[in-house]
Order: sequence, then C-alpha cells, then structure tokens
Amino acid sequence: MSFSHDTGSEILPVFAHSVLDELIKGEIIQQNNCSLISTSSGIFVVSGEPDIDFFKHTILPIYENKKQKNERFTLFSSSPEWDKLLTNKATNEFKQYKRFSYFFNTQRYSSLKLDELRDGYEVRRFNEDAMNRSLEFNEVYIKEYWGSVSRFLQHGFGYFISYKDKIVSESISIFTSENYAEIDVATSSNFSGMGLATHVSAAFIKHCLEHDKVPRWDCDIHNLGSIYLAQKLGFENPRMYSIFVKR
Repeated sequence: MSFSHDTGSEILPVFAHSVLDELIKGEIIQQNNCSLISTSSGIFVVSGEPDIDFFKHTILPIYENKKQKNERFTLFSSSPEWDKLLTNKATNEFKQYKRFSYFFNTQRYSSLKLDELRDGYEVRRFNEDAMNRSLEFNEVYIKEYWGSVSRFLQHGFGYFISYKDKIVSESISIFTSENYAEIDVATSSNFSGMGLATHVSAAFIKHCLEHDKVPRWDCDIHNLGSIYLAQKLGFENPRMYSIFVKR
C-alpha cells in the first residue's frame, strides 16, 4: 500500500496505522494531496494539505450521513491548518477538543522503580475471561474498536490486576499496528491512589518492548491524572492536536 504512515510534522493516530496495516477494518480515501482514514466504528483522521473541496465533497457528506443515522463521528485533525479550516467551515456542527500525543522515552522508562504489589494483588495477561469480567474493557468495548473479539485476541493485548478474584486495574491496547500500540487504562475508583495503574501500565509497556512495538499514550489536555501517569512512565514532549465531534 503506497501510503506514508507519518509525513513531515504529521503524526497519525495508531488507529490509522492499524487500518493501513489491515489489522482492523477501515477505509482510505485519497484525493489530490488529502487523505481520510476511517475505522468502521466512526473514527476518522484527515491529513495532507487542507482543501476546502475535500472537506465539502468528502468529509461533510460522511458527517451528514453519520448525523442522520445518529452514529459516531470523531474526526482527528493532523495539523493546525486543518483545525482552522474545520473550525471556520463547521463551527455550528463540530465541537473541538484538544488532546496530547506523547513520545515514549525508553531511557526514562528504564529508570522507573516500581514498588512491590501488596499481598493478594496479582498482574496477569488480559484474556477472554478477563474481558467477560471487565467493567471497562468488556465485549462491547472490544467490538467497538476492534470489530470482533477474535480480531482483538489475535492482534491486541492487555494486562489486569486482580484482588480477591476481582479485576481492580487494567490496561489494554485500544489499537495496535505493526509498529505501535496505544494504551487505554482504567482503575476501579475504590482502588485508586495505590499505584495499580502504574503497575498495569508498566506491564503493557514491557509487552510492547518485548514485541518491538512503540507504546503510544494519548489523552485529553485536561486529564491531569493521565498526564501525570504518562510522565511517570517515560512519556514526554506531548504534541497537541484537535479532535472534532458532533455537537
């Protein structure tokens, strides 16, 4: 497939790499110097040179169709120039949010000192049984982002911490590609502040490094807990980007 995964200052989200690598179902539309990559769950990224015709004749009809069907429409912008075009042309349709995408520093991560887990807590690999017991990363979640459980079990991975046979903290690959794995983390509110998210995220990162994948961390710019955890785990130099969703 003749498509550059990362071009110039643009950094494509992991779901785009996943579509390009054919690990999840999606669609690629290329026209002139623009491209739109989408997943079957209604997540899109636009890249290349901002083009009003591409917006009017490609992006807008897809958006109108999703709006009419009351389906998800989340559009990632790859540049400030696209931000400007999307904001100017669809202020009444789109709501804009800012997010961070972090770069992973292996050396910083290698200096991380993990405390021992308390007695009764155990880190284990995420599997189908864990999915059936998970509050956050259940079958509905897996099917939304991966299309099917079997596809996730083949190409995705995750880890969880259990206590008294209950899952209390978990990390999962919301998307993977040949080269990247994007993490999603959740901890039960009753077990927050115990360092469990650090442990379960470190297990995820260790898996990435053992399988030659670069871990990726994205979060909302106002999510202070996620930002703190990212920095603790060796993620740095966040690049800010925008996503646009239906109002």
